[in-house]
Amino acid sequence: MKKYIINWGPPFLFLACIILIWQLSVDVFKIPLFILPSPKNIFSVFLSKWNLLFSDLGITMLESILGFMVGNLFGIGMAVLFVHSKFSERSIFPFMIALKAIPLVAFAPLLILWFGYGLVGKIVMAALICFFPAIVNTTVGLKAVDPEAMDLMRALFATRKQVLFKLRFPSALPYIFSALKISSTLSVVGAIVAELSGAQQGIGYTILQASYQIDTPLLFSAIIMASIGGILFFGLIALTEKKVLYWHEGLVG
Repeated sequence: MKKYIINWGPPFLFLACIILIWQLSVDVFKIPLFILPSPKNIFSVFLSKWNLLFSDLGITMLESILGFMVGNLFGIGMAVLFVHSKFSERSIFPFMIALKAIPLVAFAPLLILWFGYGLVGKIVMAALICFFPAIVNTTVGLKAVDPEAMDLMRALFATRKQVLFKLRFPSALPYIFSALKISSTLSVVGAIVAELSGAQQGIGYTILQASYQIDTPLLFSAIIMASIGGILFFGLIALTEKKVLYWHEGLVG
């Protein structure tokens, strides 16, 4: 119990202070509702619109999870190719950097044009934002093997496949999970950006509609719901990491 208080006490205390200062500021300075609603107003709307927000979050998280899976699988696959082919890494990696340098919102209209307002465009957007952390971290991890262990595998005449699955991947798992944790929250961002550009449902759609109607409490409620989804997704990946990498020094305790 003491451990949970030490770990979670400071964040909750900080959040409580922020909410208190926020509420007092709105009350004292009489800030209009459409500019900055009080936490009390937001909480009231959050409860009254719970069914709508929860339904939208489910759609956004579906897009995020599918995009997360596609982007990371593709990124890990490309990393394996790079490790085994220097020519491929030199040829393709510069274009991966160029792709990452393009602002995410620039892709959104194109994805709507190519894939329409359905699920596919949102998945592609989430996958694009997850792809770069996966390919960079996995490439570094697959290369970061113990030289002595590699010499042993060669002495035992291990095949490339055996080296990959018995040495490279186990040593790369901490790097891969770091990428997965980064991607877990980024995938939600990617899905919402795609929804903002064109959708008929989802958290991004609700945010857009609330902004059009100047419904600031609903806007904040949707943002909070999106944040909750991202935090839960991150927590799930972090918990999985702890279970899988129980042997890793940095995760002990």
